[in-house]
Amino acid sequence: MSDNPLFSESPYDPATMPTSSLSSLKAVWYRRPWFLITATITFVIVISVLSDLPHPMSRADDAKAQIATAKEINAYVAPCVYAVKESFGFYRKEVTSHVTSDQLRIIKSYLENDVNVCSGASGQTDSLVSQVQIVETKAGKMIDQMHTQVETWAAIDAYHAILDIQTLTLHPGQAAALKDLTKQQTLLNRQRRQAIAYTNKASAILGIKIVEPKLPILSPLPGA
Repeated sequence: MSDNPLFSESPYDPATMPTSSLSSLKAVWYRRPWFLITATITFVIVISVLSDLPHPMSRADDAKAQIATAKEINAYVAPCVYAVKESFGFYRKEVTSHVTSDQLRIIKSYLENDVNVCSGASGQTDSLVSQVQIVETKAGKMIDQMHTQVETWAAIDAYHAILDIQTLTLHPGQAAALKDLTKQQTLLNRQRRQAIAYTNKASAILGIKIVEPKLPILSPLPGA
């Protein structure tokens, strides 16, 4: 160590530094690339988290969302509704009037398609189950319950009812198929009532009419 006082060591004391020098040092660290990158990432994460937090929804926006969902459900279930009406119509015609061999061949072909539509093979019923997104507000929970009823109506009750009609077309008067067809028709009407009830509850919550599920009322079938 040098004895020269000009080169003697003294303890580091920031307080002894000029104000301008301290300011310069403070400016250096937050301009360094590592800090800027870290700050940017942190800001993006914070914004992302905040955007994912639930925000209050106005009644108007809630109503708009639930109405849109109800319409979407009706759009997805429409092909199966048509298949049910068609197959039940075929059964009535077979039981109440004479059907020629050519007509019977056409009916069998159409029933095969009707079964596929409600089974989800066409993608329509599958979309009803997997594609519908519901905003889970108080009213949305009612729409979600309605959605479940419509799913059951189409993918289970309607599907099995058309299978029964298909069996009765091949084997007229089969007791087991007749019994099950009566059961499925009762379930279809029950699911319809429940689906409408849940929709009406959502309408009451929002104070605005939401379109009801467009499911048909099925009158008793002859012979079933």
